[in-house]
Amino acid sequence: MNQDPAKQAWQASVEIGAALPIEEVRKGADKLYRGVRVRNALEYAACAAIVAFYAPKVFTLDSIVLRVAAGLSVVGALFIAWQLHRRATADRPGVAGTVPIMQFVRAQLVRQRDALGGMLWWYLLPLAPGMILSWLGTVLERQPDGLASWAGALLALSIMLAIFAGVWWLNQLSSRKLQKHIDEIDALIGGD
Repeated sequence: MNQDPAKQAWQASVEIGAALPIEEVRKGADKLYRGVRVRNALEYAACAAIVAFYAPKVFTLDSIVLRVAAGLSVVGALFIAWQLHRRATADRPGVAGTVPIMQFVRAQLVRQRDALGGMLWWYLLPLAPGMILSWLGTVLERQPDGLASWAGALLALSIMLAIFAGVWWLNQLSSRKLQKHIDEIDALIGGD
């Protein structure tokens, strides 16, 4: 006999989640969903702040180099917001439908792991041209003439690169942590 798909999914969840209480899994799924929503909201706000800060500069700065840098920063922020939505939006656990909850949670963890693991390409690099050109435009505008001036300019560039490297490293750590959770689920459900 054909059973209701929701009932079949629930029964499969009970079988898969035998090692963990289903309510604990659901709470974990809810926590993941809320955490991703908060993170994404902060990222969207940061993108909006970048656009709000740099968009007027495209039209008001005297230096053409700095205008282009501001435009690249706006485009980079918009690209990041689009990619964040495309790659890292979490599904609400209630929309799992007929998918067993453990498989649903695993799919969400894989999505977040992949987003964090590839963030160099869709999160950091889109900002790099605007930031580097902004640095270069500032250096050209101020025309450092002494060792101290060049040291300050290079220090600013080094700090920017260190921040990029730190953000990349932290996201790689988070990606590995998510992989451990995926491995735990795989051990429970006998997945890949």
